[in-house]
Amino acid sequence: MKRKKLFIILGVVILVLVAGFVVGRNWLLRRRQELVAGAGAGGVAVASFGDLTAGTSASGRLLPRQQARLAFATPGHVAQVYVNVGDRVKAGDPLVRLEDDELRRAVAEAEQNLAAQEADLAELLKPPDEEEIAAARADLANAQAQLDDLLAGPGKEDLAQAKAALASAQAQLDELLSGPDKEELAQARAALASAQAALRAAQARYKTRDDQLLIAQNRVDSAKLELDRAREAYEKLIWRDWKAADSWGPYSPQGVALKKAQVNYNCAVANYNLTKIEANDSEVKNAEAQVAQAQANLASLTREKTAQIASARARVARAKKNLALLTGDRSVQIASARAQLAQAQAKLARLLRGPSDEQIAIARARVEQARIQLEDAKDALEKATLTAPFDGVVTAVYVSVGERANGPAVELVNPMSMQVVLDVDEVDLPQVSVGQETVVTLEAWPDREFKGKVASIAPRAKNLAGIVTYEVRVDVDWSAAQVPALLSGMTANADLVTARREKVLLLPSQAITLDRESGKYYVNLIADGEVRRVPVTIGMRDATYTEITGGRREGDRVLIRTAADADRMRPPFARMMRSGGRRP
Repeated sequence: MKRKKLFIILGVVILVLVAGFVVGRNWLLRRRQELVAGAGAGGVAVASFGDLTAGTSASGRLLPRQQARLAFATPGHVAQVYVNVGDRVKAGDPLVRLEDDELRRAVAEAEQNLAAQEADLAELLKPPDEEEIAAARADLANAQAQLDDLLAGPGKEDLAQAKAALASAQAQLDELLSGPDKEELAQARAALASAQAALRAAQARYKTRDDQLLIAQNRVDSAKLELDRAREAYEKLIWRDWKAADSWGPYSPQGVALKKAQVNYNCAVANYNLTKIEANDSEVKNAEAQVAQAQANLASLTREKTAQIASARARVARAKKNLALLTGDRSVQIASARAQLAQAQAKLARLLRGPSDEQIAIARARVEQARIQLEDAKDALEKATLTAPFDGVVTAVYVSVGERANGPAVELVNPMSMQVVLDVDEVDLPQVSVGQETVVTLEAWPDREFKGKVASIAPRAKNLAGIVTYEVRVDVDWSAAQVPALLSGMTANADLVTARREKVLLLPSQAITLDRESGKYYVNLIADGEVRRVPVTIGMRDATYTEITGGRREGDRVLIRTAADADRMRPPFARMMRSGGRRP
């Protein structure tokens, strides 16, 4: 019974194995046919030649290579600010200017000094003309004659003339010191006394006329009062009986009194006007003018004598000096004459031989010094205006008109000088080198790619939270890409090209599988209506394609297997085992 049961079990197992083999073989054939039939649906790749690029990626930020913080060399008050934050400027455009009136005056003075020094040099180099030589010879002759006269000594005639001149000057001085003419002085004093008496009389008469004018004014006031009373009485009469008043009113006592009061008032006004005409101060003013004239005449006699005495004393002093020169020690005069003769000889010799090399060198040095001073003045004036050192954008303005600038004034940056500064992991650093091609993208414009090259690799590492990175700077030609506004600090991503292959056989990396036991690579080749696994050798690869160096040729069609495709290629029982016994 046991043996019978064993045979039954073995038979069942054999039947199951045979059934499983048949089912799996049929499924595999059917699946291959499905894959071959559906190759055009996107699961098939064709081996073809193309270019392949490999590299590593890194992220970083944009930082300007060309930026400036500008300040004035010398503090001063701001006269004008030409720019605002965000303005685009060209190299050489003015940004801020200080008050420069004094600097402009310094430039003008330096220009005038240079012109004067150049004129002196030109005058020194100019050859002398005949007139200058003749004048120099005449000066030399005069100096020689003066020295000869001094060496010969004074003559008797010169001494006599000097003594006579001194005596004449002294006599004139003595006469002036004796005082002014008594008769003229008495006449001047008498004239002053007479003018003063006339003034006092005029002032007395003018005072009397003031009293008369006051009396005449009082009479006018009294007559006016009487006239008002008479007119009031006459108006009352008319008011009581105006018909009778028309006939006998003017002859009534009130009418007669009114006419008499009117006549008295008119006489008082006329008398007042006459008195006012006579009572003026013209007579007093004329008398005062005569007194002033008499005083001036008297004072002029004294002043004139004083001036004449001073002039006479000066003439006496000159006469004494001339006589002393003739009779005293003449060594000083002789020395002075000899000095003048030497100067005249030197001047003539200089004209005849021209300027010396030393004089020319000194004059040229002065010209050069004046030119340097002018350049310094112009440089100081130029530095009073800050200009843009390069094309760029103004990022900050720290000053305003009227305030004193003593520190940074303007900041600007060149957007076209933006570098991509990457933090590259030390593991990827061996694949990076200066000059290496790079493809850059910006987070602001992720769909645009910019080409660049590695410009520098920092020799010193940065350690952040245990991660060691190196700073790699990448130059990008932004102008060629027509970039929008670039701002410092923007996030950038870069693909660093480590290798490049051109016109190599390529297949998608998903079409290649690795047998880890043998270390060989395989592809599923579609040929003659079947899919078969064939080995290949590979070279460089990137994120999408792999270089095929052997085992395949251009035009071969291979199956691209995903993880789902690989699972579907397994037999049903194998898939059940993989899914933990559950049917897929």
